[in-house]
Amino acid sequence: MKLTLRGVLPLLAGIAFLYSACTKTQNTVNPASGDKKASDNVASSAIASNLAQSLAGAFGGASIKDGVTPSTNATSKIKVQSSDYRCGFYIDTSLNLTFNQGDSLKATKTGGVKYYFVCNDNKTIGYDSVDSLNTVGSGPGFSYVYNIVQKYKVRGLNFNNSNFSLDGPMKAYIDNEYPKYKTFSRVHNTYVFSNLYVHGDDNFDITSGTATFRSEGKTNGGGWDYSGTITFLGNHKAKLFFLNKTFLINMLTGEATPV
Repeated sequence: MKLTLRGVLPLLAGIAFLYSACTKTQNTVNPASGDKKASDNVASSAIASNLAQSLAGAFGGASIKDGVTPSTNATSKIKVQSSDYRCGFYIDTSLNLTFNQGDSLKATKTGGVKYYFVCNDNKTIGYDSVDSLNTVGSGPGFSYVYNIVQKYKVRGLNFNNSNFSLDGPMKAYIDNEYPKYKTFSRVHNTYVFSNLYVHGDDNFDITSGTATFRSEGKTNGGGWDYSGTITFLGNHKAKLFFLNKTFLINMLTGEATPV
């Protein structure tokens, strides 16, 4: 679980700059215009990017790259029912972090986190979590709102916990606005993950498992409201299926390719 904003803001600024540079020569559509349907390729790309980034903790909350011991960054607000942050309860229901970089980059994260760390012989072997985090930020030419809710059950599967399982639901609502270029993206996804097997020694490759999802979104290219399934294949790939169509997701880049 990543509570710090300092490393995220420069990355977001870079993304916004690249995005705006790519849209300068494009004809844009007023966000309020019409209810046209986005192409399947636009929708699949948005779903794939949301999936890959939210599982990796890019928008806040727990990340599969944390393994079985997500960082809690304990502060005076933390309410702990254990002498060891790695065993027992960790609760913070009054999270409020603010970060400003100069006059241009600003972000505020609020919400709460609840963890129960499962131990065996004083060694963490997994955790149960309930995260609910909201991040609001802005920079030169862009603004964003990230709303992440996770209810994960994570358990180690081998001696050093380099392999672990993940089950549970996640909500990832990601809104981005670029007013100068009249472009926007709103992707509101919910997932239910089942029997995900993560191989930590292979850059946290999800080698098996499934998920159901619902995605509601809207961009300048149109909107969508789809439900479907995801099958994790290993080798950092997953199969996305909706509307009787299949797309292959690259879990490292978040790209989707029709099959």
